[in-house]
Amino acid sequence: MAYKKDKGIISCLKFIAIFLVMTLSVNFIGYPLMAQTIESDAGKKYKDVPYQDEFSKKAQERREESPAMQRDPRLACLLSLIIPGGGHVYLRNDLKAAGFCLLTATAYSVSAYYLYVALVKTDSSTEKKSRLILSGLLFVVGALVHVVGIVEAYNDAIEINEKQFYFGTEKSSSPYVARN
Repeated sequence: MAYKKDKGIISCLKFIAIFLVMTLSVNFIGYPLMAQTIESDAGKKYKDVPYQDEFSKKAQERREESPAMQRDPRLACLLSLIIPGGGHVYLRNDLKAAGFCLLTATAYSVSAYYLYVALVKTDSSTEKKSRLILSGLLFVVGALVHVVGIVEAYNDAIEINEKQFYFGTEKSSSPYVARN
């Protein structure tokens, strides 16, 4: 009788894991690939009038000067999805990359440990349930840190591109003055 309950719990956990993997893969692989930039949306709104803003004439040289220096936000997202912190390594923000990688890996590995202990080594039903719940909560914490890392990589790439577009690539001695 206890074997049937364990088999039912295991099949329920397998279903939940497959459902989570499918949902996360659609949300974090499909949607970022279909993302639109603000400039392309503005260009679609006004098809007759070319998109121009107050900086378009001032920063034309900078735009043509260094397209290789720009960072792709979608690639940063994809790298962070594959390896936690990978997008931050691509953006050359190593401290943030190490933080997201360590936090996510720690949460996932502790979650896997408690899942293993609950399914293999625990005899008591109450203890097994509490370890399964703890494992699930730690997995959710790890997934949240992973998602925050993906969003942060995307936003950091956009911020880097905007700074380079408006202020140029050269460093100034003052944070308030841009060099041309």
